[in-house]
Amino acid sequence: MSQKVAVVTGSNKGIGFATVRNLCSQFDGIVYLTARDEDRGKRAVEELNKEGLKPAFHKLDIDDKSSIDKFAAFIKEKHGGLDVLVNNAAILIWHDSPEPLLKQAEETLKTNYYALKDVCNALFPLLRPHARVVTVSSAAGFLQRINNEELRSRYADPNLTVEDLDKLVQEYIEDVKAGTQTEKGYSSPYSVSKIAASALARIQQKKFLEDPREDIVINHVHPGFVDTDLVQHKGPLTIEEGSVASTYAALLPKNCESPKGEYLWYDKQIVDWVTGGNRGIGLAIVKRLCLNFDGTVYLTSRDEEKGKKAADELNKDGLYPIFQKLDVDDKNSIEELATYIKMKHGGLDILINNAAMLPRITQDVRAEYCERMLKTNYYAVKNVCNALFPLLRPHARVVNVSSEGGYVKKIPGEDLQKKFADPELTEEALDDLVQGFITDVEDGTYVSKGWPTARSPPYNVSKVSLNALSRIYHKRFLEDQREDIIINFVHPGRVDSRNTGREGLLTTMEGAEAPVYAALLPENTKSPKGCFLWHNTQVVDWINGPLPEA
Repeated sequence: MSQKVAVVTGSNKGIGFATVRNLCSQFDGIVYLTARDEDRGKRAVEELNKEGLKPAFHKLDIDDKSSIDKFAAFIKEKHGGLDVLVNNAAILIWHDSPEPLLKQAEETLKTNYYALKDVCNALFPLLRPHARVVTVSSAAGFLQRINNEELRSRYADPNLTVEDLDKLVQEYIEDVKAGTQTEKGYSSPYSVSKIAASALARIQQKKFLEDPREDIVINHVHPGFVDTDLVQHKGPLTIEEGSVASTYAALLPKNCESPKGEYLWYDKQIVDWVTGGNRGIGLAIVKRLCLNFDGTVYLTSRDEEKGKKAADELNKDGLYPIFQKLDVDDKNSIEELATYIKMKHGGLDILINNAAMLPRITQDVRAEYCERMLKTNYYAVKNVCNALFPLLRPHARVVNVSSEGGYVKKIPGEDLQKKFADPELTEEALDDLVQGFITDVEDGTYVSKGWPTARSPPYNVSKVSLNALSRIYHKRFLEDQREDIIINFVHPGRVDSRNTGREGLLTTMEGAEAPVYAALLPENTKSPKGCFLWHNTQVVDWINGPLPEA
């Protein structure tokens, strides 16, 4: 019988290196550590030799088709076939790079998508029955990172072909050339490249199901936010932790039923690549309320099918929230919910404003993008509050789910900080501040005016504004004839959810702790009232800090 063969691309360091180490000790065959730099590759092999492991080295530059072809010819001649292929090699150009965005996009997609295709095209003919292929993707490759439903539906189309996918990728390049990529809902070039890589894996799995070679399986993997060169050593996970899922997928037993063509999280859990499954903070909040609140809990969503599916999932746990459609960006939808609650129940005891537009790290801050962000994260919250606040009963609790990005000092300008923090700030003055940000973005003066510039400026402004609005509402509730209505605003922590690019360390149930704590404050409680709560329920000074660990 021929010796089994495993190949890991880009494996002289980081997650790829750790994957080779795992395979050397767990895979019954020869493991190839590959790298485009021969010296670095051989040093990596020598390092593993010191641990008693014996990987083989072969040079492979995935950006060079001749290098790929030479490697494929070597594997075919030397071994006659291939049993494991881990597509790990990739690049990440950070958002603060001085390179023009078009060059970033072209270079990133060349390596992370087109070169990946070239490797697969060269090595897939060598795959033996029961072979396993792993494409190392990313949380950035989660489909919801594209903020455009029509584009998402095209990527998620179960009948998508490689030709269709190539067209989508090229359309993105054309959008970057035209400067319309943000308007179209795209995130970073890296995100687009990983979405394309994940979409490609799904297409390839369909082809493998029809392949005469038995039981070839491919999965795409998010390794977690790992301490590697790729992410400038900012990740909290070790390379060993980051290699768990890719190793698991590479060593799936023969004729396994699942996972096949799936999006695997670093903990080996299958995640719905299209929707993210049921991992959101909002659903965890509903679950906690169902367990702890003595009353009816409404789960709301703008997508009726997804909302009902989420409620059905909780039913399986013996929990029975009621689904009601609500699109916070649609005033008619808000008014319909308010009318329904009034007619059905006559009042409301808890309101948790959790719906929000997710942040994305973006280099160009455009007025259209800022307006969309503020429409959902600020104006829509106001609309919900205006419709539902009249229904609040005595002792009602309101919670605005905010973020660490809503800390007032996330806005650099001291004059702006003072305006947001002014205890006499009115809702009208706050509206003027929000509109001032939009105007400053439009005329290109937002940086000189002291607005945020790092990561996602409009998200920070939206959450600072939401927190300031919460303080205004708190003052009003103190004067309200209805007794003991309390509002607080909460940072749920960096949660493993869509809003953090699924790179948070807290579970959604942990992220739901502070919002539910604030929602269930006992009657006539003295504190917290109008406060900024951290995910561990600690009260944080919104104006002066300091901020605890996120």
